[in-house]
Amino acid sequence: MAEVPQHRDKRQKMLPGVTGIMLDETMHKKALDLLKTISKRTQAQVFLAPVDWKALNLPEYPKVIKHPMDLGTIQSNLQERKYATLEEFANDIRLVWKNALIFNTPESVYFKNAKKLCEDTEKKLGELEAEGFHTLPALEMPVRCELILAEIMNHPMSEWFLHPVDVEGLGLHDYHKEVSTPMDLTTVQRQLKADQYTNIEQFTKDVKLTFENCIKYNGPGSMFGIVAALVNAVFDRKCALYLNGQVHPQRAGQPVPDRDGWPTFQQKKKFYDACTKLGLTELNTIVKMVNKQCSHALQQHGDKEVELDVDNLDMDTFNKVFKYAKSCTSKAEPGA
Repeated sequence: MAEVPQHRDKRQKMLPGVTGIMLDETMHKKALDLLKTISKRTQAQVFLAPVDWKALNLPEYPKVIKHPMDLGTIQSNLQERKYATLEEFANDIRLVWKNALIFNTPESVYFKNAKKLCEDTEKKLGELEAEGFHTLPALEMPVRCELILAEIMNHPMSEWFLHPVDVEGLGLHDYHKEVSTPMDLTTVQRQLKADQYTNIEQFTKDVKLTFENCIKYNGPGSMFGIVAALVNAVFDRKCALYLNGQVHPQRAGQPVPDRDGWPTFQQKKKFYDACTKLGLTELNTIVKMVNKQCSHALQQHGDKEVELDVDNLDMDTFNKVFKYAKSCTSKAEPGA
C-alpha cells in the first residue's frame, strides 16, 4: 500500500448481554497498576501527554491522527471510572500505539518504541484476561467465537481489516496476483452469523487469513505488516483462552470437536440462536426436557440459576429440544 489511508475508529457493538471482562474493583486496580508500570518505562515518556503538534511544528499531525490518545488521559479516565470493561481500557492504550505507528516511519525510534511497548502491554493484558476469564458468563462455543470476533473488530488497529481491500480505489492493481483468497473481518462476521462455519478451525483460519494476506502483500516489515502481526497475536491469545480454556481448564463448556452421533458446531449455534428468541417460560420447558432425558447436561449454580451445557447433550435429546425451540420461534414470527 503506497500510503496510509484516512482512518477512523469504527467500533463494533458487542453481543447483547455479553460485555467481556468487567473492570470490577479488583480488575480496576490491576489495570491501574499495569498502566503505571508501562508509564514508567523510558520509551513511554513521549506518550504520557497529548502530542503538542503546534509546539513540535507538526501541522500534518491532526490531519493524519483523527483520534489522539495518551497514557495520561487514560490514567484520568481510569481514575474517573470511565471504562466499564477491560477491553475498553485496553483499546485506548492500543490507540496510543496505533497513532504512533501511523504517524512515524518503521525506521524511527518512536515507531520502534511504540511497537515494543505494544508487545509488552499485550503480555500484561493477557495476564489480566486470564485472571478475569472466570468472571465471564458460561457461553456456548459459537457465542465465544462471536465474542472474540467482536473484540478483535473493536481493536483500533483492526481498522484496515474490517472490510475488503479497495483494490481499485487504492490503485493496487497487482493485489489479486499476490493475494489469491482475499478475506476481511466483516466477511468472517457475516459467514459466522450465517452458520457457514461448520467447525472452529474454519472460523479461525479465515480470521488469520485476513492478517496473513496483509503481511504477504505489504511485507512483514511494513507498517501494515507489523500492525497485522500485532492484531493476529491478540487473536491467537483470545482463542487460546476463550476457546481452549487453557488457563481455566476446570470451566465447563470447553470446545468439543465435531463427533459422529453428536450435535455439530453448526447445529449448536442454530440452537443457541433460537434460544435467544425464547422467553423464560419456554427456556424453563427446555430445562425440564433436558432434566428428564439428559440431566448430566445441566449444572446448578445457586438456588435459581441452571446452566445447560449443549456439548453434553446426546443427539436424541438435542433434536427434541431443538425442535421445540424452533417451533416456539416460528410461532413468534410475524405471519406465522
